Amino acid sequence: MKPFVPAVLVSGLLLAVGGCASLGPQEAQRYYVLEAPNVMQKAAATPRAATLLVAPATVSGFYETQDIVYSRAPGMRAYYQLHTWTERPGRRLSELLVMRLERAGSFSTVATVVSGVKGQLVLGTHLAEFYHDAAAAPGSVRVTVTAELTDPVRRVLLARRSFERSAPAATYDAPGAVQAFNVAVTALLDEIAAWVEVAAPR
Repeated sequence: MKPFVPAVLVSGLLLAVGGCASLGPQEAQRYYVLEAPNVMQKAAATPRAATLLVAPATVSGFYETQDIVYSRAPGMRAYYQLHTWTERPGRRLSELLVMRLERAGSFSTVATVVSGVKGQLVLGTHLAEFYHDAAAAPGSVRVTVTAELTDPVRRVLLARRSFERSAPAATYDAPGAVQAFNVAVTALLDEIAAWVEVAAPR
């Protein structure tokens, strides 16, 4: 004959076991700053008299987030868990681009776009892809940006170009991908700055 165990005691034991299990080590949320060290030398040429306004980057919907994106198969995207950016990549990309263009010294002033300002050149960017291609270890990151340089007063599109960069991930995980994003974005911003120097009229 089986001994009788009160249901209350069973429930208490289950709660105790569950409580002990929940006290185990938990992985902490990690936040990463997207960085792009500026190693470009300040331009020696006389800067243009014009002001270059940099519009906030537009971003493809799935990448408009602080989550770090990865792909393990063509056409598939997902978010890393417990690993995020400190701010959305599109916003950070615009900040880094302004700093890069200021350093290049090709314009009298480089600033973020202000509503209602006329008579300036405007640089707009669209972040189309920003993910860790993890189909095979350790994978690589892919960054695609489309840039447009316009004269809003004359309503003229001066130049348009797509920029694509990739860099191998250091390790097969989010931290390894972050290192690669920094490398790819640094190269991409240098390329955009050089393109603006050529495309903008003097």
